[in-house]
Formats: sequence, structure tokens, C-alpha cells
Amino acid sequence: MNYPAVIKWSGSKRLVAPQLSKYFPDCKTYFEPFVGGGAMMPFARTNKGVAGDIIPELIDLWKSIKTNPSLVAEEYRNRWENLQQKGQEVYYQVRERFNQTKNCHDFLFLTRTCVNGLIRYNTQGEFNNSFHLSRPGINPDTLHSQLLLWSKCIRKFDFYNIDYRECLSNVKKDDFVFLDPPYGGTKDRYTRAEFDLNRFYAELERLNAVGAKWMLTFDGTAGERAYDYAPPNEIFKYKFSVNTGNSAFTKLMDSQKDMIHESVYLNYNPCHIHANLFQDIFDEVAV
Repeated sequence: MNYPAVIKWSGSKRLVAPQLSKYFPDCKTYFEPFVGGGAMMPFARTNKGVAGDIIPELIDLWKSIKTNPSLVAEEYRNRWENLQQKGQEVYYQVRERFNQTKNCHDFLFLTRTCVNGLIRYNTQGEFNNSFHLSRPGINPDTLHSQLLLWSKCIRKFDFYNIDYRECLSNVKKDDFVFLDPPYGGTKDRYTRAEFDLNRFYAELERLNAVGAKWMLTFDGTAGERAYDYAPPNEIFKYKFSVNTGNSAFTKLMDSQKDMIHESVYLNYNPCHIHANLFQDIFDEVAV
């Protein structure tokens, strides 16, 4: 089942989640250290999950969805109804308050009513995307039903506002890790720090050493732009690509839509896990 996006997130894997999940192994614990919109969490083949992110308001929101989805729905409804009555001034009031408090309910409302659902911060760490004039935001009744669905799905997850390496510090043999980090060579739009590839590749090697399995969605192409930051060949075993849809960033700039194709790397042979997979979609690069 492909769950509806309860948290709007640029770069979400929601459209390809069923496709990617076919290659998920059974595991003791599922780890997702760059959880974002959490599209892959419903497909974890385990009864125990750990999810992390460096954005405090995002993790607060996931925790609230897990423990009290009706409260989350009511908080959204209050803001949404106020927006329908008074117009876009409500959006900017909420945005100003959020930049002072980082309230997770304000955060959800902003992600549902901003332009193209893009989570965008300025150099001062303030949410700065504008109100989407032609979209009223998801209906509160619809959102409530989605929140209840997600709350049941993520009960087995623990959520942490921590760096990815700390999130993965307890990974052991027979655990599985899904990794969806920022593109190599790009600056994180929340911390404004460049994503350190050497540290990241060292972490992949460490996961290999402890006997964990991992899937990485990473570099690829966006229109004519290429992001070629493949991990060293000796770290992974298989690579294939998926079409993840149009770029929300080029859509925001009202320019030509860029189709995104992302590379997917595995450190294991998926055909040994699920015998009915088609071997010919893979490019074997290492044994």
C-alpha cells in the first residue's frame, strides 16, 4: 500500500516507494536516518524501527502524529479554518510565529499551504517560502483520516532529532538501513553546511563491516544536470535507477520541468532475498 503524503516533502520517495520496497530485506531493526516525509517507513519489514533527522520541528511532528494524531488534526483544522475566513494574512502570521517558536503544528500547516509544498529556509534558518495562492491546503477531514492511518503505521518507530551517524550508531548485523541523504556536493538547506561525502562513505563502510544491509538513493540526473557522486565501487554491490518525477524546484521557478532520475545502490544481492525479483534490471558492479 502506498500511503498518502501526510507531511509534504521535496525529494519524497512516495511515488517510487512500492517499487523500492520490493528490494527491502526482512530485518531485526529498520533504520532511516534522513526520514523527511517518511514515505518508506510503511514498507519496513520488521516490528521495530528507528527514524532520525536533524530538523527538530520535523521530528516533533512525527512524534505527535505517532502519539496524538487527533490533536495534530485539530491544530491543523484551527489554522486552516482561520485561513479560509481571513485569507493569506493568516499564513504569514503563522510563518512569523513559527520562525520564533519552531512549533511543529505551525510547521505542518506551512508545509501544506506554501508554494509547491517546498520546505525552504533562508541563511538565518527562517522558513521563507510564500503562500500558495491557488491552493487552500488539504481539507482537515481528509488530513485527519490520513493522520490516523499513519499513527498506526509508525507505532513501531522511535524518532530522534540527531545526526545520521548518531542515529546509526547502534546498527547491528541483520539490521536494514534506508538512506536518502542530500545530493553529494549540495549544501543542506537547513544547516547550510555542505554534506560531507567522505564521512558519509566511511559510515557506509562501517555498516558493511557490522553486517548490516543498506539501500541508498543518492546521485542521478535532473533534466540536463547530472549529480555524479557515486560511492566507491567496493562499497556497494548493485546499482539501478528510478524515475522519481519532476523537480519541485524548477516548478517553483516557473521554468521547464526537470525529470528526476535517481540512482539506487545496494550493498547486498536482492535476488538472494526475494527469489522472484528480475535480475536483469540490475547492473552488477562488484561481487
